[in-house]
Parts: sequence; structure tokens; C-alpha cells
Amino acid sequence: MRKSIPFVCLKGLSPLDKEVRDLEKARTCAYQANYHLICATKYRRKVLVGTVRFRLEGLLKMIAERHGYVLLAAKVHDGNHVHLFVSAPPKICVPEIVRVFKCVSAKILFDEFPEIKEQLWGGHLWSEGYAIRTAGVVTSAKIEEYINRT
Repeated sequence: MRKSIPFVCLKGLSPLDKEVRDLEKARTCAYQANYHLICATKYRRKVLVGTVRFRLEGLLKMIAERHGYVLLAAKVHDGNHVHLFVSAPPKICVPEIVRVFKCVSAKILFDEFPEIKEQLWGGHLWSEGYAIRTAGVVTSAKIEEYINRT
């Protein structure tokens, strides 16, 4: 039986040793998977205003905690879309993260603020799509340099 050595204890890892030590740890990997997600309301209706806005921002934190994500930042903009900066383990795919945030938040907001449903005649809070960017501490140039070093 082979004995595994913890990832962060390997000698002479790379010039990126500090970044490796700062990674999140899971049972079988070390990772940093941060996503900037942007979700818009259906028909871009400005329904995320006032109390709804504050409730949504609180809900997003609760949803993240319950599903094992780390919500690094969240803010509603213009009453019609939300920006999320989320860290999640790599075993969770991005569409699943988005689905969880959208489904749970829509259900709770519709229950607590039935007037929103009237403004969205289709009965959906969120539009079908989303935008995503990945983000990390290490730049693309640094990764390329590390891979190409001799």
C-alpha cells in the first residue's frame, strides 16, 4: 500500500509554493476555484429593490453556507441583476452552483414577496442564462511561466 504525502509538504514544489499553501483543502485535492457570476431577472424587470434587495443579499449568504460554498461578495445592481463572487469545491460544477442560487432564492422571495410574481407575468424570477468569469490569485502569465519552466 502506497503512503500518500500531503500535497503541501512536497519539497521543491515551485515558485508558487505560497499560493499552494493558501489553497483550500478537500479530501483528494487542494484548490482555489473562485467564480464571478452575474444573474439577471427575467425581462430585466427592476424587482430587486428596497426590502427585496436586502433580503436577497442575506439569502445568498445563507444559501452559500448551506451548500458548502463561500460567498466572497454579493451585490444587487440596478434592481435587475446580481453579482456574486463565490468559491466552491471543484467537485461542484458551475451550472449546479447557479441553479442552487437561482432556485432557492426565487422560491423564498416569491413566498415572502408575492407582489414580485405579479410584476413577472411568466412566474420566473431569473432569466435563463448567466455570465461567469473565473478568478484567482495566480495570473495566467504566472501559470504559463510555471508550466514552461525547465
